[in-house]
This record gives sequence, C-alpha cells and structure tokens, in this order.
Amino acid sequence: MFRKLVSNLPFSPALITEVGFYARRLRSEEVTRKTTVLFVALALVMQSLAVFSPPESVNASSEQDIIRGGVSNLDDFIQRYDNNEDDVKDIYTSAGITRSEILAAQPGLITPKDDTYIMSRYGQLTATQGEVSMTYQRSIGGVGIRYFSPLDSIIGPSKSLDGWTGNSAALGWFGIVQSSGSLATMGLPTSINPAEAPTLATTKTVEAFNLTQNSKRANQTTAKPLDKISYTLKLTNHNSVSVTSSFSSRISDILEYATLIDGGGGTLNQLNGKLSWDEIQLRPGESQSRTFAVQLLGSLPAISVGESNPASYDCKMTLSFGNSLNTPVACPLAKGVESMFYGLPTLGIIGNVTFGLTLLAVVTYFFIRTRQLKNEVRLIRHNFNTGII
Repeated sequence: MFRKLVSNLPFSPALITEVGFYARRLRSEEVTRKTTVLFVALALVMQSLAVFSPPESVNASSEQDIIRGGVSNLDDFIQRYDNNEDDVKDIYTSAGITRSEILAAQPGLITPKDDTYIMSRYGQLTATQGEVSMTYQRSIGGVGIRYFSPLDSIIGPSKSLDGWTGNSAALGWFGIVQSSGSLATMGLPTSINPAEAPTLATTKTVEAFNLTQNSKRANQTTAKPLDKISYTLKLTNHNSVSVTSSFSSRISDILEYATLIDGGGGTLNQLNGKLSWDEIQLRPGESQSRTFAVQLLGSLPAISVGESNPASYDCKMTLSFGNSLNTPVACPLAKGVESMFYGLPTLGIIGNVTFGLTLLAVVTYFFIRTRQLKNEVRLIRHNFNTGII
C-alpha cells in the first residue's frame, strides 16, 4: 500500500491526503510497537528469573522419599551416599549398584515403561497391584525395609521424572530420581524374588460411603468440604485352616484433605500415616471388618501436586487395601489452573531462551520497520511540499 501511494503521487497529487492518513496510522502503530517491545522485554526478565532461578515447590518433599527433599545434583547425591544418609548407601548396595556405577550415571528422564519399578520408603500399593518389599542390612545394625512399586501406577503412564540413568553389572538399567533420591529399576533387583512370596491367606477389600451425601459410594461422588466419609476394610479367609492376619493401611493420602474423626479402635502412626489394628485369627470361611471415618477440611488446600510424589495433593483421596479406592475431591479453582499448566509441553532452559529471544527479535523488527516507514513518509511529505515530487 505504501509503495503504491508513493509511486502514484506524482500523477495524482490528491493522494497526499492518503499519505497523511497513513502517517497518522504509523504514529499510532509506533506507540503500539513500542509498548509491545517494552512488555516483551519485561516478560523476558521475568522468564529469565524463572528459568535460571526456578521457584521451589511448597510440596517438594514426601514421607515416601528415600532422601527427604531429594538432591540438587549428582555430587550432592554422592555426598549423601558416602555419609549413608537415610541408609541410602546400604539400600543401593543391597540392590546391586556400586558407587562407581552411580558416578557414571548421566542426566536423563525416568519414564514409565513395561516392568519399570520405583522404590519408596513405605508401601503405597498392595501385593495384588505389583508392589513388593526389599529388606536390606543396615550398617548400624538391624534390618531395614523398602518397597518397589510399578512406576506407571505411581506417576501415571504419561509423566516422567528428572534424574540420572545408568547401568549396573548386577542390576542392569537403573535410575536415580532427583526429587526424592529414589531408585528406579527395569525389573526387580535380584535380592527380590516375588515368586518366593507366600500366597496370600486372606482376601482384602475396601469400600467407602459418603455419609453426608446420602451414603453414596465415595468413589462415585465428589467429596466436598466438611463431608464425612466412612471406610470399611474387610478380610476374608478362604483357606481350610485358621490364619492369623491383621488390618492396616496407610491413610496419609486421605489426611491431606481430611482429619480422622473415628479410628474404629485402630492406632494411627503419625510418622508413616498407617492406621492399624491388633492381629486377629480368622477361622476357615470367616470374614471380619474394621471401619473408620474421616471428615474433610472446611477449606480444602490448594497446595500443588507433590514434586517427588505425584499422588500427593492430586485432588483424590486414595486408600489401598487389597484394591485401591479413589475418592474425587472438590479442589479449589487454583488446582484446575494447575492441571492446565501441567498439560503444557516442557521446553526446558534452551527452549525457553530460544522462544523468548525469537519473540523479542520479531517484535523489535516490526518496531524498527514502523519507525523506518514513519521517517520515509515524513521525507516524502517534505519533498512534496517543497515541490521536489
């Protein structure tokens, strides 16, 4: 348009009014372009702070972490390994991983694949869901226990964890999760043999009812603030002989959104969130149950999803006892925004910097181009008024 106006101006001097109108448009566009450059520059400053000094999650640690709060880098992990912090050296040695193999690990993503497991401090699932335990000898004496669970059951099939991956002569592929110090393995360590685990003598089931919402099944309704929910754990002996068993289940995931108002005679371990009852003896064909009740908080927290434990504050209350029962929770609106952002692709530092610089270059080009056209129009109008054109 600009070129057409200028080329026809000598033949139609009346077009100078159109040039004037074009000049006024350019002045307003210059203000817009200048404002755009300013806001893009400010956005880049904010983005650089988030990229090079990222904020720390308020839910960065979990009771399930092998190393509480995770590690900052591999050197930090090695230092804790050498100090045997939280038995990490004893655990990795028992799994068949040496110090030199840890040092050779490279940064990488740990993603759920077939037969991939992740270690946790306490049990999260049940044996029927593929969770197994590993005992290890502690350097200070005694025996410790940690648990391996299928990775896709913990973080979901589409997520991944930052950390380091390597290969062990005894174990094969392994990963170290940065946010928790947990060990990820392809298959189970040779020190674990699930085939040798004794056959379960009892059948475990769990069901829950929302007492506030007309006793509807809790997993089929959305729990709201101050709702009361009743959980019932049931044990059934299908053997031809009497067996000794016990009721116990971790309810720490439930206690993120609720408080225990009736333990049903059970004892709550504040350290690991396990609610347990005394051992019982079940006769052949006998069933027994235990019931406890919780009440949701009056104001449900909007705390972000756990960095090392994605099941933490995920707007679901999960209880595992033979089967897993998920109760949806009516989380605040902020959690919905969080879910939307979690669905966005992760660009990384290089991707963020490249995108930001490209955007700055584009808006700067249009700003400079607008100023150039403005100067050209000014010169043309001057030449026209002096009779040069």
